Amino acid sequence: MAGFDDQHSRIPENVFLGLLWSLTAISFLFVVFRVYVQFTSFRRLFIDDFLVISAWIIILTAAIIWHVKGKVLYELYAISAGTKPLTPDFLPRYNVFMRYNAPFQILFYTGLWCIKFSFMAFFYRLSSKVKKFRIWWFVVLFCTAAVYIASIGDIEYKCSLGGLEYIITQCPQLHHIHYENRSFWANAAGDILTDLMILSIPFIVLWNTRISLRKKLVLLGMFSMTVVIMISAIIRVAVGMKYDRQINIDWLCFWSFVEVDIAIIVSCVPSLRQLFITTQSQSSAGKASYPNTYEPMLKKSNDPYTQDKSLSVGDIESPSVDEVPMSPLSIVHVRSDYEVTSTAAGVSEDGRKS
Repeated sequence: MAGFDDQHSRIPENVFLGLLWSLTAISFLFVVFRVYVQFTSFRRLFIDDFLVISAWIIILTAAIIWHVKGKVLYELYAISAGTKPLTPDFLPRYNVFMRYNAPFQILFYTGLWCIKFSFMAFFYRLSSKVKKFRIWWFVVLFCTAAVYIASIGDIEYKCSLGGLEYIITQCPQLHHIHYENRSFWANAAGDILTDLMILSIPFIVLWNTRISLRKKLVLLGMFSMTVVIMISAIIRVAVGMKYDRQINIDWLCFWSFVEVDIAIIVSCVPSLRQLFITTQSQSSAGKASYPNTYEPMLKKSNDPYTQDKSLSVGDIESPSVDEVPMSPLSIVHVRSDYEVTSTAAGVSEDGRKS
């Protein structure tokens, strides 16, 4: 922690709290909507849904802590600016505030990684049917878990839990500042890298599906909204940060809240598409003599390989009740080379018999 005379606010307290609770409320509405769609469509919640709910509970906990304890930080800024005197009771309250610094970072990383693991659980149902995709999924999972452990492990715990004397005398030292800034940069780089690796999974799966280019672009655009999360991660540690100066706590915490809340919202966006699919399916079922279980977006295409006659060779499957992810990709089946060879051999044999 830098000296008292070196502290200033970058986010006014009223702006911070207003945006904090606005984003928390908006993300809550998206989570409720996601749960509603899942129960409406599938009558159950999946692992990825529980992870998203956990992420929101974690960020709500962090928001309550900040609302109660963050006032001390802004009192410090007032003392540093000379607009408020330093009173004897301030230092003990400041020490208590700093004790929440490390736990707050743990809550932030845990909430953010709950969203990452939610996407991983979601994409597992897309990649598990083909061996090469399944291997890549496990590689991404290992890297994502490793970065989470590293992000928790490199927190400067002594500058949070080491006591008031240590925080005031040692944490402003240049080597401490350099270590903290390197950690923030490294964690942000790992955050962005794991986002890109997770995003690569649906891109690879879509590349190997037989649907029109327009439909691929629509689906890729939906998943590419994770870029917004990466932008907030970059802003959190890059804008206004200097290597020889500590990053402002209010700036770091504010963009931490923004990143996690945006991640929650982005993870719930596919619910909009799923609700449309469910509504369309129910409407079609009411008009037809039997229900249509195929997703309208993927059922028809100008590509002759994606017409109904191709259903016999396994390009598209009807989703099972127990394994239906919340996405138009839920019924896309990416065939392995073995399946393609076996299918081709079967067609040739039938041709000879006929």
